[in-house]
Amino acid sequence: MAKYDNIILLSDLDGTLLDSDSKVSAENQQAIKTFIEQGGHFGIATGRSNLNAVAFLDHVAVNTPSILYNGCALYDFEAKKFLSLYKLPNEKLVPYLKYCLKEYQNVMIQAYCPDMNYIISSEQSADPTVVSDHRPCMFCRLDDIIGEPWIKLLCSGKPEDLKIMESKIKDFGIGQDINWVFSSEIYLEFLPPQVTKGSMLIQLREFMGPGYTIYAVGDYNNDREMLLAADVGIATGNALPGVKEIADRITVSNDESAIADIIYNMI
Repeated sequence: MAKYDNIILLSDLDGTLLDSDSKVSAENQQAIKTFIEQGGHFGIATGRSNLNAVAFLDHVAVNTPSILYNGCALYDFEAKKFLSLYKLPNEKLVPYLKYCLKEYQNVMIQAYCPDMNYIISSEQSADPTVVSDHRPCMFCRLDDIIGEPWIKLLCSGKPEDLKIMESKIKDFGIGQDINWVFSSEIYLEFLPPQVTKGSMLIQLREFMGPGYTIYAVGDYNNDREMLLAADVGIATGNALPGVKEIADRITVSNDESAIADIIYNMI
């Protein structure tokens, strides 16, 4: 029996596996390689799409189904296929989105579909850094994609604008139709109802079958449910205080090769 047989390690990307330069350290790369060679199952749990996430995974093998879109999808990178996928109720969200596009023009709104990330805000007011970080993507009008399957919506902008947008959810009566979470100070995400990284971790456990111990690591509010659902929930040293409070263990920061520390010192 290999050292890491029957162990699943799920890592958030931004602020966890990735350092502050959005890179995977050499230490993390080698630790993951060793982990897999000795029987371990490594996957990611991110708000990013399958198309976008692979751009950050050079020299990193992913050999177990992974959680994408903050829990909307379970994806097999080896087979390149979705194992589970949830979608938003488009029509119910259109009036709210039209209002936000008009009133909060400095907030960039993106609709994630299975094959493309559509930016429905004005290209002239788009933050080029955010656009670059979420490729592949394309600009279009909201009306052009109403018939497309929306997996999640991502709103990026000033925290004060996003807080106001959050407060308007009740006014439009859509609170029961969605789940929403701040995945960073400048990102507000809208997901299908009751969808979280934690709900998809439960599906992953069912898919993999009995006998596995699941370790999960993250740093932000969108990781909370995942850490609680895992057998061992681990917060990075740079995690929010509220995330550290609910974690079973705390590792070093994302700039100190947190995944290597977990593999060598905690599992």
